[in-house]
Amino acid sequence: MHLIKSKRVINRKVLIILLATLVWLIADNLLEFVFPTYLDSINKSYMEIGFLLSIASMAGILIDLPMGTLSDHASRRKLMTTGLLVSIIGGILIFSLKGNLMLVFAFMVWGFSYQMWRVPRDAYYASLTKKKHRAESYGFDAEIKYLGQTIGPIIGGFVLLYAGFRGIVGFYSVGLMISIIILFLFIKDTNHSSLGSAMKSVSRLSGFVSEFKEFRSFGMFGVLLLLFSLMLTSWEQILITFQPLFYGPDVLDISPKLGGLLLAFFSLPAIFISYPVGRLADSIGKKTTLLAGLMIMGTSLLIFSQTKNLYAVFGLALLISIGWITSVISVNSLIIDLSYKHKKGEIAGIWNLFMDIGFVVGPLIGGIIAEFTGITNVFFAMGLAFLMSSFAVFFLKDKHRKIG
Repeated sequence: MHLIKSKRVINRKVLIILLATLVWLIADNLLEFVFPTYLDSINKSYMEIGFLLSIASMAGILIDLPMGTLSDHASRRKLMTTGLLVSIIGGILIFSLKGNLMLVFAFMVWGFSYQMWRVPRDAYYASLTKKKHRAESYGFDAEIKYLGQTIGPIIGGFVLLYAGFRGIVGFYSVGLMISIIILFLFIKDTNHSSLGSAMKSVSRLSGFVSEFKEFRSFGMFGVLLLLFSLMLTSWEQILITFQPLFYGPDVLDISPKLGGLLLAFFSLPAIFISYPVGRLADSIGKKTTLLAGLMIMGTSLLIFSQTKNLYAVFGLALLISIGWITSVISVNSLIIDLSYKHKKGEIAGIWNLFMDIGFVVGPLIGGIIAEFTGITNVFFAMGLAFLMSSFAVFFLKDKHRKIG
């Protein structure tokens, strides 16, 4: 990792929020790694698994914009800690309830709390970035994300094997409590408006409409960036939903330990290349790195879907990760470049709204494809979509000439 190599983008505040994020990410990815396995163990079909795992993002869609506005008027620290506390409750409910309706309720609680943490966290981090080094800053953020996504499934595989689902819930709860302690001890409140004043701001529908109008002012360039975010999050949720089933008896038939290691391989390279990719994007242009990332990802996914050779599967997972992180850093920094002069909380809310739509659409479409044509075709369809979308980059007409 490269966290200690650049004082241009790293300071005490950045390190603290990244530390809290890392602990949360490890716990969150450990939990999400076992969601499909748990639902499969209680006899849910592929379509039911896809639907249930999309519920959390459906809930997030309802809260993204209000939470973004709230993040600009209320204490971001209190919002983040409240979100983490409710997430613990949601996690416990998911593994305690069996019926479909009760599981829908549990995933909705978890989805609300996820965004209650994530939106103010994103707004807070955006406020700490510097314009000339924004892709670099998001490279650091991505390194932390991928470190958590690598460690979480590996630990999850061992915990599931030796402690079962109760061990998973316990580890998750302890991890989130550690993040809460870090936030309370080391982060000061950034907004001091009263709760009543903040809620009045949230209740103004005109505020949401005006922010959508501001995004419209970004032109087709901004719209396509939001659609790319939607696609990238669709893939992320498809990976979380169907990779644990891909390593199972239906396709690869390997152990949970190897399955956790395979999921980790989808994140491993990004721990080491996110910072260089951020610097490269700042240097040669973010559109160029976005195009390269989408093409690498699409091609690798197409091949991945057609092979059962274990060595090839692990190698292609690494290539998919390289394409993924290159695309994500490019899109994230381009969106922040466009929106930096706007209210960061509300922009984060709109941005998270599109990402949540991706989290919903991904498992729903993936569940239908898997149910009728098999799990491998889910990965084939995503590869084809990314490869085709890369051609859209050629037609991006950015009226903000200094961006990208």
